[in-house]
Amino acid sequence: MEELKTINEVCKMLDMTSRTIRYYEQLRLITTVRENKTVPRRLDAENIGRLRKIRFLRKLGLTLDEISKIIDSDEQATEFITSKIAEMKAEINSMIVQVNLLREVVTVAEQGGDIYSVEKQLDQPPDEPEMFRIAAEVTKLIVERRFSELKPFLNNDLNRMPPGFFEVGWDVHIESCGAFISIGKQKIIADTVINRLHFEKQDVAICIEVHAGLVTDMFLQYWKEDN
Repeated sequence: MEELKTINEVCKMLDMTSRTIRYYEQLRLITTVRENKTVPRRLDAENIGRLRKIRFLRKLGLTLDEISKIIDSDEQATEFITSKIAEMKAEINSMIVQVNLLREVVTVAEQGGDIYSVEKQLDQPPDEPEMFRIAAEVTKLIVERRFSELKPFLNNDLNRMPPGFFEVGWDVHIESCGAFISIGKQKIIADTVINRLHFEKQDVAICIEVHAGLVTDMFLQYWKEDN
């Protein structure tokens, strides 16, 4: 005969509260067994397994309503999670667009301009040649370790970085890549110019965001030729 466990025992096993378990039962996500009024409610292995699934799906950010629709089918759960990923990516892309617009406004303000003039630029395509030029200049200065000459190209936030910030970034992330060989072809995605650097051991992509003629962000990525 299958051994049943009390709610208190399950609470200790799964680090849950009895109130949570009873709430899940009210929502019909799980079922407990009670043989008579003098015996505490207990759970079988199947329902303990369902609690584990619920706990995991909650960690993934799913609501209880969403969980109730997929908990009985791993296939449905996979399909739903896949669609959730696509939905979240769309939200992230939308937020990135919004962040880039806000950066554009701040950059204009830092240059003493009218922040509302940015509205006129919304429907205009980015000046890609100028973005490529700025990114190329910045990349060259970084490769040649001429960090003190970066200041005119950076916005106020980047210029407020602690002394030695860029030097430390180079030493930690790029120095181990070996001898510098060459700079590859530039690529642009939205407001970010990607400059690919070839090194002896490991190639690196320097991703440079440009707004209103100034660099507003930079980050590094390791990459391979077939990426």
